[in-house]
Amino acid sequence: MRTETMTVTPEICTDWMKNRTCNRVPLRGYNVEKFRDILRTGLFRMTHQGFALDLHGCLIDGQHRAQAIIDTGISVTAQVTYGLDPDAFSAIDGGRVRTTGDYVAQATGMTQNNANYYGAALKILRNRAAGLHWTRWTTGKITADEIPALMTSWPISEQWIVYMLAKGRQCHASGTGLLISHQIIVEKWPEPVAELFFQNIGDASREYVGKDPRAVYTNTMFNVNKGVVSRDSVQQSAQAIKAFNALVAGEIIGTLKKMKMGGVQVRRNSQTGEKMEQEYLADRYPDVVDRRPVSETWLGITNC
Repeated sequence: MRTETMTVTPEICTDWMKNRTCNRVPLRGYNVEKFRDILRTGLFRMTHQGFALDLHGCLIDGQHRAQAIIDTGISVTAQVTYGLDPDAFSAIDGGRVRTTGDYVAQATGMTQNNANYYGAALKILRNRAAGLHWTRWTTGKITADEIPALMTSWPISEQWIVYMLAKGRQCHASGTGLLISHQIIVEKWPEPVAELFFQNIGDASREYVGKDPRAVYTNTMFNVNKGVVSRDSVQQSAQAIKAFNALVAGEIIGTLKKMKMGGVQVRRNSQTGEKMEQEYLADRYPDVVDRRPVSETWLGITNC
């Protein structure tokens, strides 16, 4: 690794930006615009933070500055570091620019959009495994060091992510919620059973309204745009699990209700008329029913 001070021109930046396939952090417009303003107003100053290229010549830091230089045509004097180990990507701007999706994309080669969904699912699954209440599953941040172990614990192929996102678009369901519920279901059930459940969400299940819980889930998710159902991925994953439980057990469900958060309810004493505050706990996240022979009412499927 070596660092040198040099004049960085638009032509150099153009070459660098052509070779940034290893840097899967998307260009953020507001960051590029910030550097454009700095360059145009003459406020750019050389600091220890400039540009970094890995052993393969791939630009792994400084892409927003590089794009601003290209856009403005203004050259700058800056520090340029060459020969960094590609793994150094995970340690650069870890608390500012890089997201969980960025780290997942870097580790897997997935497109950024799919990696974002995978990263969101991993965070929720990690918090669930840590024993946190479902109301806390979306909190916290995954570090780059955690990613390999988390992906080993919950491997999800990009093909399956694309499929589940398509299913989600059919019925306005959260792609992250569907991925989470699938991973939770396969902890107890074989994947073919789980896949049969998700196949008819948002598609053929519409033909079985009143008979197939997958149709109920689809119709429930349609209400998301009406504000009737929570858009939260955890809530939608819970509703998918409720529908799965009903399907394999041969039960009929008319509706799926979202889980309530804990809080305080004000009640009036019927005798004295006095108002009282009564605390109530948050609902429990549903457990997946234990493995059993699939109900004969599951559209003619008798066993698995």
